[in-house]
Amino acid sequence: MSLAALPGQERAVRFLRRLLVTRSLPPALLFTGPQGAGKADAAWAFAKALNCTAHKDDCCPLPAPGTASPCPSCSAAEKGLDPDLQRVDAEFQAAVLDEDAAKQKSLRIDTLRHVLRVFEMRSMEGRWKTAVLLDAHRLVPDAANAILKGLEEPPPRAVWILVTHRPAELLATVRSRCQSVRFAAVPLAAPTTSEADPADWVKDPMAPFTLAEGLPRELHLARPRAEALLDLAGAWLRRQRGREVYASGPARFVLRDLEALRAALRRNADPRLTVELAALRLQELDSVEKPR
Repeated sequence: MSLAALPGQERAVRFLRRLLVTRSLPPALLFTGPQGAGKADAAWAFAKALNCTAHKDDCCPLPAPGTASPCPSCSAAEKGLDPDLQRVDAEFQAAVLDEDAAKQKSLRIDTLRHVLRVFEMRSMEGRWKTAVLLDAHRLVPDAANAILKGLEEPPPRAVWILVTHRPAELLATVRSRCQSVRFAAVPLAAPTTSEADPADWVKDPMAPFTLAEGLPRELHLARPRAEALLDLAGAWLRRQRGREVYASGPARFVLRDLEALRAALRRNADPRLTVELAALRLQELDSVEKPR
């Protein structure tokens, strides 16, 4: 996704585009706002845009049939082949530490030291080096302090982008050294088919699989969409049952399972599988509570 394609964030996008045009960047940016606001997409697009050779204030959009191919820099970034762009999340940490991705509960100091070592190696082409830290509130204190040391004498043409919906959980000293970029809550887009309405999920046996197949193929795009669908399912169930939702054991168990799926998604569970399971749980609840 490019900055131009980010929905409902005109103010944040204008600010980011000004930074790209001037290339006058602080050593660290802090992207905050509610879940589902597009912070991670914006951070990734901004990071790519810094080295994009086709645009001055944005990155290349993802290619679609009949459209121009992205520039070599944006193409390498999307394939995970750009040595100057690090996407720091559970999968990244697992690869650095040679551990299981599902067991990564926090961002640890050894991971941040790895990022700092990459920052110390200047790009041969004078490109920007960027580290996008997703769920930055998961930084353990010594990892956050490692970032602070890096910000005291930041290398040239290097920037940290910290992304979180829980900025209060970051060290105050880290927050104070970041330029904050606030993202507003964005309502879910109007459904293009009835499959986006949970009321229809319980009626269509194929809905779990149709929803899963409809997710973007790129994981960094599929995860926020899957989380939005989980939120939609929970909100629909609460709206349908009102106060009675917590008095019903089966409904309460479904809400619990939706929350467990959301937690698994944040631990890098397969977005398609989480969506399938969420829709199946709604169907099971409907089947259990139908009059016999």
